[in-house]
Amino acid sequence: KYPLATINKLISMHGNDQAIGSDIRCSLSTTLAVSSIAQMARAANVQLVMNTFHGHAHNHMCQLQYHPLYHSGTGLEDFETCECILSSSNATAGLIHHASYFHYIQYLELHFSQWDTDKYAELSRFLFNNYKQALRIISANTAELDTYHVLHLDQHLDFGSWAAEELAYLKSVESEPKQDVLRVTYMEELEKLAKLEYDIMMSLW
Repeated sequence: KYPLATINKLISMHGNDQAIGSDIRCSLSTTLAVSSIAQMARAANVQLVMNTFHGHAHNHMCQLQYHPLYHSGTGLEDFETCECILSSSNATAGLIHHASYFHYIQYLELHFSQWDTDKYAELSRFLFNNYKQALRIISANTAELDTYHVLHLDQHLDFGSWAAEELAYLKSVESEPKQDVLRVTYMEELEKLAKLEYDIMMSLW
């Protein structure tokens, strides 16, 4: 219910066409689809993606569908803001791990209040540096791709279709062929039979 409440709040605050990251994107999409806010989320064109840090813990087929690397428009965003915020709160541990409940909450409130102030003061610099980084990446990668094109004129480099083809292949082999399953089952049964025959033989000695 907490992710759904978060999504509902983000839609009400920021409107349409949002990409929202989640560690459990795979299961959250199913939950969202049958929730009371499903229609609102579809109307708002909400896109769920997995956080980049957690992405590599998912199977490759899941990554191809939901990792920000394969979603146009996500840019440099890693969707790990909550991880960064929680990591920053570790600095308070030495002050509050033996504190009373009142001082525990007091120090956390002071920490996050100062965190907000510091991040807001640095927001313009953060956006500017991200913009410069994006321009550098585009410039460097475009030059490398142009060089590759010149050296391999016979190749058609459609990276989007490559990812789609890989996903289609993985889906096609998601289940083992029935013939292979039968062969493996047959061998396993033969091994069980051999073990039983051996046990019977040994019991007769």
